[in-house]
Amino acid sequence: PSFSYPVYSAVYAIAHALHKVLQCGTAGCNNIIVYPNMVLAEIQKSNFTLLNRTVLFDENGVLRSGLFSLVFWNSSGDAEEVGLYSFYPTVTFFINISKINWHTDGEVPASVCSPECSKGYARIQNRIHKCCFTCEICPAGTYVNVEENPYKCVLCKSTEWSEEGSTSCNLRQLEYIQLTDTVAIAIMVTTWVIVGLTLSVSVLFSINYNTPVVRSAGGPMCFLILGCLGLCSISVFFHFGLPTPASCILRYFPFIWFYTVCLACFVVRSFQIVCIFKISAKFPSLLIWWKKYHGQWLLISAAFVVQAVLLLTFSYDPPRPYNETSWRPEQIVLFCYMNLKATSCSLVLPISLACLCFVFSYMAKDLPKNYNEAKAITFSLLLLTFTWTIFITVYMLYRGKYIQTLNAVTVLLSLYYFLVGYFLPKCYIILFQPNKNTQQYFQSL
Repeated sequence: PSFSYPVYSAVYAIAHALHKVLQCGTAGCNNIIVYPNMVLAEIQKSNFTLLNRTVLFDENGVLRSGLFSLVFWNSSGDAEEVGLYSFYPTVTFFINISKINWHTDGEVPASVCSPECSKGYARIQNRIHKCCFTCEICPAGTYVNVEENPYKCVLCKSTEWSEEGSTSCNLRQLEYIQLTDTVAIAIMVTTWVIVGLTLSVSVLFSINYNTPVVRSAGGPMCFLILGCLGLCSISVFFHFGLPTPASCILRYFPFIWFYTVCLACFVVRSFQIVCIFKISAKFPSLLIWWKKYHGQWLLISAAFVVQAVLLLTFSYDPPRPYNETSWRPEQIVLFCYMNLKATSCSLVLPISLACLCFVFSYMAKDLPKNYNEAKAITFSLLLLTFTWTIFITVYMLYRGKYIQTLNAVTVLLSLYYFLVGYFLPKCYIILFQPNKNTQQYFQSL
């Protein structure tokens, strides 16, 4: 085929453009400086006839005329015309496939720089042409939309998730312990049981208030302990259901406050037992001062007030609902977040009281068996320490919604240890062994 026409048309197009830029006429051309952009602008306006063919550009500067030959270099190295492409008067495109002899044994070779990426892979452009790219899989939490932008992995929303190599995101499932959950119902029923037992023990102790068993258990202090245990049980009910700002505060606030008062009462009971049998002989003035100024109520009141003040740290960063999205990609775990740094002060007092109570109760372990309150307190504290150690260990290792259930169970067991370990043995004596609930029996040491 002949390749002279494109050369002719190109030269003529430039000549026509220069003719107009230089404003040439019959008298000659103007002597002006010609810049390339001036020539290009006139070329795009070209409209002339060459060898009976029209050379024409549209408003965007795209050639709309001319005839192009499609050539194929055959195995002998010669250019063989296999088709044509014309613009004028109509667009015509023709290829004679039978004339093309591909070097790949007759199979048409792929004419792409890079193969298409698989689903879930984004294109990473590595050359100036968009058709040249490498494929990179989109990581978890992202997706690629080939129709909108095949070159970018888009992050999923905070309420969505995706696996590696995804083309869309999925909604995360909300996870929390509902009030209708079987485990939640069982725990709440058990909590009502402890409330009922607390009331029953209070009634039984009030009826037998002047008996030696009730007096040795602490007398009026028993009702304060039982009341605190009952108020602590309120916290258990707020471990279930959709977390709210109010439920998050009530989940921790009553238990920490009233359990601190409960521990202060047991510190007083342990100290009184040790003081009567061991300290009073060496420091009689201490016992006199204790009785004169009602040291037991001073200590309990101080613990109540101090803990109330310390709980004001909750106002700095109170427990609040929190959406945990880092534990499981397909879930949003709803729970109450408590800033341990902001509330650590309110936890120091009950821990200190528990340690002090254990020291006093352990010192009284070898007292007469009729005064076995110290042994019961020691045993309850050991169970308490063991239970909370397990909870803290699991809390650090486990990630899921059932950590709230474990927290509720731990709180419930903390209440049961003192109720069952300290009060129920005395109830058993009052109900089934009245012979041991006499002044003569307690004096027979």
